[in-house]
Amino acid sequence: MGLLWKRLIIFLVFVIAVLQVIHMILLSRLESKRSERQKRTKNNIFNEDVIAVSDYKDEDIESDRKAMHEMVKHTTVLDSSGEYHIINFFSRAQSLGPRNHVRQDISLVTQTSVSQIYNLDLLSNRWHGLASVTVFALFQDIPLAIEMILLLRRCYPSIRRNTSFHLVYPLSIPKPAIGATTLSPRLSISIITKEENCDRMQSLLKMIESNAVNYGHLGIAYPNNLLRNVARRNALTDYVFVVDIDLVPNDGLYEQFIEFAKQNKLFTEDRKKEKVVYVVPAYEVNTLASVDIDEKLETIEQLIPKDKSQLLRQIELMNARPFYIELCWKCQKYTDYENWQKHKSQKMDILFEVLWRDPWEPFYISVNTVPYYDERFRQYGFNRISQVCELHMSGYKFSVLNKAFVIHKGFKTADSFHKEKDLELERNRILFRQFKTQLKDKYPESSRRCY
Repeated sequence: MGLLWKRLIIFLVFVIAVLQVIHMILLSRLESKRSERQKRTKNNIFNEDVIAVSDYKDEDIESDRKAMHEMVKHTTVLDSSGEYHIINFFSRAQSLGPRNHVRQDISLVTQTSVSQIYNLDLLSNRWHGLASVTVFALFQDIPLAIEMILLLRRCYPSIRRNTSFHLVYPLSIPKPAIGATTLSPRLSISIITKEENCDRMQSLLKMIESNAVNYGHLGIAYPNNLLRNVARRNALTDYVFVVDIDLVPNDGLYEQFIEFAKQNKLFTEDRKKEKVVYVVPAYEVNTLASVDIDEKLETIEQLIPKDKSQLLRQIELMNARPFYIELCWKCQKYTDYENWQKHKSQKMDILFEVLWRDPWEPFYISVNTVPYYDERFRQYGFNRISQVCELHMSGYKFSVLNKAFVIHKGFKTADSFHKEKDLELERNRILFRQFKTQLKDKYPESSRRCY
């Protein structure tokens, strides 16, 4: 009897060993197939992008150029003030197709002057989803704006695939000041979209920045909130992430939020009705020892942390710090950066909630049904905080995400602003006082106030 049990035990041990070997072989094959599939996917993406560049042929560019010029000739849509022309879908993302139906997805929403549009190349490298971008241009600069959009679409298949451009330009034409120019005359429009210029796109686009200031439009007010609203209204997704053009999200933020949204069923009708926005902490990185305009984009991108561990390392080295810490710390401090930096997580989730306090103006992800921006705010000051203030008054909660962040390229300092900034700030401060009074009438049942 004992001998029989011994033989049975040996047999079972043998069977278990064989099963373990089979299991290891199957796992090895599965991993091999997965690696091959990933490699094939990466190669396909690379090949698609290479093919896509060559697929955007000269005749396609000419067709798109002609279509955009025709839109400018025939546009009749004005903003509520009657001072600005609006062209929705000046250039449409290919992945949207012809239909304007809203998707269970998230769009990055931003706005830019012609001088700052070069920021889209790095932004598109980090954001892998849909984007809705409003471009502001003076009438005489529209031909150059068109060429820049065409260049970005040619050199970046991801931009052509995922980014829709909209155009806003003023009815009035500013009187040129003595010796003033709006954009650099060194840039030749006739050659900008040639394929070989993709290698030196940064230097071409940065030529424009050197002779143009984002808010300095020779007497024409920069309508930042109008631009944000135009981009938001044309974002055909349930959720939006409104950021400034010179901010860069952490790598993978799009994919991480989509996973978070699916796990928490944020795309269901009940969850979309909840009054909550998802705060994304903002930082700024020192880029003074940056690169010349002719150096490659990868060199610039290496300065921008890709994930939270890299960001924390940059903070230790004093190369990164919370956004606006030098100029308006109280505008950002309620994000509670110290608490956020202490926590490490494997997957995206809500870390904590923050009660809004004046003058906090966080960047956040939200459903695309939150209150729009007040378009009376133009130029510098109170344009974002007025909208966040209304979120607070109307009952929204502010939930801070644990892994998400955005980076501003360069430290914000007092000397980085245009000379009219203080006058604009004072004008908008007076408007903001009026705006807060109007919110009391708009939300009479709310016990919250913007102070």
